[in-house]
Amino acid sequence: MGLPISPSNDLLLNSGEVLEVNVDVVTKKKISQTQRHFIFALCNDIAQYTGDDKDYIRLMLQEQYCTARGVEVKSLSDCSMLYAAKLIDYIITWCISNSIPLSGSIISQYEYHFNEQQSYIMALRRVCVICGRPNSDIHHVDHVGNGFNRNKISHIGKRALPLCRYHHIEAHSMGEQPFIEKYHLSPFEIDKKMEHFIKRGVIKCYDDGKEKENG
Repeated sequence: MGLPISPSNDLLLNSGEVLEVNVDVVTKKKISQTQRHFIFALCNDIAQYTGDDKDYIRLMLQEQYCTARGVEVKSLSDCSMLYAAKLIDYIITWCISNSIPLSGSIISQYEYHFNEQQSYIMALRRVCVICGRPNSDIHHVDHVGNGFNRNKISHIGKRALPLCRYHHIEAHSMGEQPFIEKYHLSPFEIDKKMEHFIKRGVIKCYDDGKEKENG
């Protein structure tokens, strides 16, 4: 079935012109009860930390999410699964960016896995991507190598994860791929911003289970 087009656009096509179109993925699957409960649990967690009303938190975050994406705010009773999934990602990213702690039990209960963007922000916040422990550091998934001066080599393009000491040791004992698969992790690529902090020593790196000082 063809898409309806205006007469003016039809003339452009007949004259050999190319039209630019925006395509939105539409899904008829409604939000699941699990997704709905997860959103309410997240907002309740945020409300307990900030002292704000949980319904206010939910509506505020929904409005922010919809404004950022240019979509209409929808009721959680009849929105799509895709809308709910994107909203969950937004809420969790918002919490990470604003250093608002979330209950690890909630994250594990709903089997949520942090994406690459969230892993990157957690690295900047020095929070372990698995357990949420503070003061965590960078673990190179793509190894830099022992004995190199970290101020002179380039880290850009190498994959990394923010890990606490406990999970960093586990990563080295298991091997990179089994470790990533066990926790369903999404390593991020180090860019110029992250490399700047690494070389300044603001964010430390580990190699083979031993901390290497910059310099």
